Amino acid sequence: MVHSNSNILIAFVAIFSPIICTQQQNVKIAIIGGGIGGTSCAYFLNEMFGEKADIFIYEGNKIGGRLATVSMTDGNEYETGGSIIHERNKYMTDFVKDLGLQRRPPSSNERLGLYNGKDFDFIQSDYYLMNVIKMLWRYGYSTVKLQRFISKMLDKFDRIYGLQKEGRAFDNVEDLVAAMNPEFLTYLNVSVKDGYVEKERFSQKIVNELVQASLRCNYGQTVKVPEFVGSVSMAGMDGALWCVSGGNRRVAERLLDESNAKLIEAFALSVSMKQFGYVVATATSNDTYDYVVIATPLSQNQRIPLNFDNLPTQISRNGEYHRTVSTLVLGKLNKKKFPKFADDEGAIIINTNDDDFFNSIGNLQGINGKENHRAWKVFSKKPLTSNEMNILFENHTEVKIIDWLAYPHYVLPHQQMSFSLAPRLYHINAIEWAASAMEMSCIGAKNVALLIRRDHGNWQQTNSMKRSVEEL
Repeated sequence: MVHSNSNILIAFVAIFSPIICTQQQNVKIAIIGGGIGGTSCAYFLNEMFGEKADIFIYEGNKIGGRLATVSMTDGNEYETGGSIIHERNKYMTDFVKDLGLQRRPPSSNERLGLYNGKDFDFIQSDYYLMNVIKMLWRYGYSTVKLQRFISKMLDKFDRIYGLQKEGRAFDNVEDLVAAMNPEFLTYLNVSVKDGYVEKERFSQKIVNELVQASLRCNYGQTVKVPEFVGSVSMAGMDGALWCVSGGNRRVAERLLDESNAKLIEAFALSVSMKQFGYVVATATSNDTYDYVVIATPLSQNQRIPLNFDNLPTQISRNGEYHRTVSTLVLGKLNKKKFPKFADDEGAIIINTNDDDFFNSIGNLQGINGKENHRAWKVFSKKPLTSNEMNILFENHTEVKIIDWLAYPHYVLPHQQMSFSLAPRLYHINAIEWAASAMEMSCIGAKNVALLIRRDHGNWQQTNSMKRSVEEL
């Protein structure tokens, strides 16, 4: 009888579900990864569910993920990962304000040099007006066009904040990007080189030098990446930029505190789907959850693979993350190699030659704002050899190496990426395949939190109906 009249009974239960469902257990959510994506997702979920959610974060390393610092013997601590935040990054700006943190400006004493592997194509002047003249002389009107293009792009990008405030959630990255502006889908599927030169009509010189420099510095890649990635990269080179006093990882640490999430200090090794939830297992324990959020990359070259079992569909790892080696050095820049930079001035030298052994080299500012013209960070594709170190530095007293899989290796055509991997299983880092940045991770985290809120309402109602029908 129950089976033959189940539709009538479900309809009856749906009408009275507010009465039947008053006693609901807390929703239990696991977040795998304690970087800015995982901790901001926990924070957003706590805002949405409050005491009705029990949130657990799995992190076997330090909170902050790719927001990391290292101490040197000069007494300073330096950023080794994501270091710069843009004035229009709403979520990062709000977090710093709401969590009682303080901003600090990045170094303003660095002269920029664009190096082609043999010589400098452009070196920044100490005088603003002279820089304007030099930029216009070398790149012409494309300089003005590029600034306007990036400004308009940011205006379109800002639309996502209003949509998320309204509660809009997107199942895949492409829908989220298109919601900012439909034109952005084109940006995902054309290279910077083709889009900027053929469609936007920027000069070949500004693309090969200035835009290439931003990509080599920010992503270790070239103008062959998608136009959307290039535009995000260029936005990060302009405007009012800032850092967090005490290190950008402080944002992730404070988000964890405010989210009321419980930290499980272990790496999650597997996620298995069961009848009423997911089992997350570490090397020593396992627990069952209603929802699981993956807040780490799922790539072919993952260093700590996360295994999946009994899912309705196979989890695809379509691409690789790009290797970038961050080498921190206390030493003296080689004047024979870089004679146009004095010992007592700051410098950031970006190499536009993708065949050379280093991407960029720049002076460091401590997380407390203290300058040291003998502290440097070198980005390269692989660890520097002793000979390469001697090419860059006359001498050095300390070297620390951080070997990152820092962001996706971008290729065309763009591969579609989903935030929803399976029922009640989500992936924040899918958004990085559109572009990787701290703010992009926060946007992906907010979207996943909104998806859980949306899906939980549907799942809760369905389960209540099933239980009531079984009882009847």
